Amino acid sequence: MIKKLKPLFILLGAMLLSYILWFLGQVQPDPVEESPAPDVIVEILTPKDFQVKIISSGTTTPLTQTILNAEVGGEVIYRSKKFSEGSSVIEGEILAKIDDTDLQLQYKNALLQLANAEVQYSLQLAEAEVAKEAWEKMGDGIASDLMLKKPQLKQAEALLEVAKAQVSSAEKKLNKTEIVAPYAGRIQNVNIDLGTTIIPGQPVGAMYTSSEIEITLAIKDNDLQFLSIPMDGRKLDSSEQALVEIESFYKGKIQSWQGKLERVDGVIDPITRMINLIAVFENDFIETNQSNLPIGLFVEAKIDGIKLNDVFQIPVTAISENNVVYIVDSNNELELRELSILKKYSDFVIVKEGIRAGERIVTSKLSTASNGIKVNPVYK
Repeated sequence: MIKKLKPLFILLGAMLLSYILWFLGQVQPDPVEESPAPDVIVEILTPKDFQVKIISSGTTTPLTQTILNAEVGGEVIYRSKKFSEGSSVIEGEILAKIDDTDLQLQYKNALLQLANAEVQYSLQLAEAEVAKEAWEKMGDGIASDLMLKKPQLKQAEALLEVAKAQVSSAEKKLNKTEIVAPYAGRIQNVNIDLGTTIIPGQPVGAMYTSSEIEITLAIKDNDLQFLSIPMDGRKLDSSEQALVEIESFYKGKIQSWQGKLERVDGVIDPITRMINLIAVFENDFIETNQSNLPIGLFVEAKIDGIKLNDVFQIPVTAISENNVVYIVDSNNELELRELSILKKYSDFVIVKEGIRAGERIVTSKLSTASNGIKVNPVYK
């Protein structure tokens, strides 16, 4: 019985499956909606003139720094209160004195030797005159130099010159018992005190000029194209000196000073490809609202370069890898552009070519982007 009904079951199952397939074919799928164009922030490109600022950093150093040496030896019998670290001194100010007792004795001995030499010279001169007169009266022919006392006179004259030189030397040593400031400046360090015994040539301290401060600023050799200055290392004329502004955290706040670029070191470091610029800052004012520029202060510097005409200033948010930017064309579609960047800063870059005035550049970050993608521009 079951065997007879089996074909019937198979037929009914086939009909049921056909119906199900027909029914499913009548169901219409929901239409797929197109995703809306993503919003992108755009900025209309406008060319402008741009003053290039070259960024660097350095440490303040004195324009002139001098080691003060004792030219004579002896015991220090006087030290000025101003001969202390950080004190300001004027040119010619006495900083310390060395006991001159021995030098006084040497000077007096030299005077005594000079007096003796003068007497001997006078005696030899008189004897030479007497010998000459005697020969003229009694002699016959040409008198020898020895007969006329010329060698003795020459020797006395030489001894007189030596005695004069010894007096001059002793006098100079006597005058060098005072250690004086060679120029107006500030004391950097002191190595002596009262009672210290020093020897000739011993360093007693150091000082530096405080009226002018020097800073060495290293820049990339590529930045030289933005400076209209010669590379021969000479001191620049006033018309060639670029303005340099520095700032640093000093006395509890950010302070700034202005100076001038004075010269350029003509040697490029072969490893770092950096070159040194030397800037000088005047420091000869009395502190009121503006502090004097101290030695040893680390500063950040901005150097005025040339002015670039008709360039574009693009924020770094608009730059992708390999210096690629996205332009929104007239159909609101993305167009990729690779740019040649003139100058990079922390927040923006300077571009001259590859883009045109009036074009719309995307300044927002895009997760996925390619040529031809439709976008909705939102103006900044």
